[in-house]
Amino acid sequence: MNVPKTRKEIDVAMFANNATYVDYLDRLRLLSTSIFSWKNLDKVAGFGAERFLEQALYDNGRACFVRDNKLGNLVLKVNPSDKLNVYNLPIKVQAWSIGYEKEYAFDDVVYIMNNVLQMPTANTITLIAYRLYETERTIDTNLIAQKTPVLIEGDTKTILTLKQVYEQYSGNTPFIFGKKSFDISNKLNAIKTDAPYIIDKLTQHKKDLMTEALNFLGIDNFFSDKKERLITAEAEGTEALTNFYLNCFYKTRQEACDMINEKFLADSPYKIELSVNREEIAKLKDELDDIMKEKETENE
Repeated sequence: MNVPKTRKEIDVAMFANNATYVDYLDRLRLLSTSIFSWKNLDKVAGFGAERFLEQALYDNGRACFVRDNKLGNLVLKVNPSDKLNVYNLPIKVQAWSIGYEKEYAFDDVVYIMNNVLQMPTANTITLIAYRLYETERTIDTNLIAQKTPVLIEGDTKTILTLKQVYEQYSGNTPFIFGKKSFDISNKLNAIKTDAPYIIDKLTQHKKDLMTEALNFLGIDNFFSDKKERLITAEAEGTEALTNFYLNCFYKTRQEACDMINEKFLADSPYKIELSVNREEIAKLKDELDDIMKEKETENE
């Protein structure tokens, strides 16, 4: 007879599921929005413009730079608001953010694309974060199976008592029952589950997923131990693909940067400069690497 889960057990499992997924999603989002640096953008468009721009490109795949008659230079989210021209670009756009919405002619703004497909980074990152969550929670389940490699069988009259016994056992708490009416020898039977230890394989799969995400973002040489085992041609091929991915995000940003300088900042003492934020990426990679190693140690 199956014992139904209590509300507390369900709540704990749901919390662990949600927390694990959000944790991976936030970490990858942090990396995704820290790759590029827009020098002087905050000076010409207000504090927070750089952060807002990368967040908009991550979530929506596009943004725009406008000059409002009252508010000056702004970085805003953008949606097409009219028919498309022969190059599939909008003739008019709706520039918007919290408390702001205004229609502009396409030629009056600089249309900033995350990539040539205007594809949000979030599309791919969300999928990989979900797979990382599934892998991490499977590791947790397999770890518990190593800790409690038995099922407890008993008669229906003692289900609650047996459940309490097992909860204390799985919680590392010694259990002692003093009632003579509870005869363990007659009412309790242990069945071995013989769950295989697969944490090491799952941990490697998790590394592979993380590497896939980082390569997609244009971040290479994350797990150096794996890269050292690659033959030269394979390593060079991986690096070339990673650089190509990075260029997919860099090219459209650089084009927008040049257009902003030409259209809006020709007479400004500040010009926007785009660069790959390699130092920050290295720091974030180190932090993420430490977290991954800590989880591996916990799961051993």
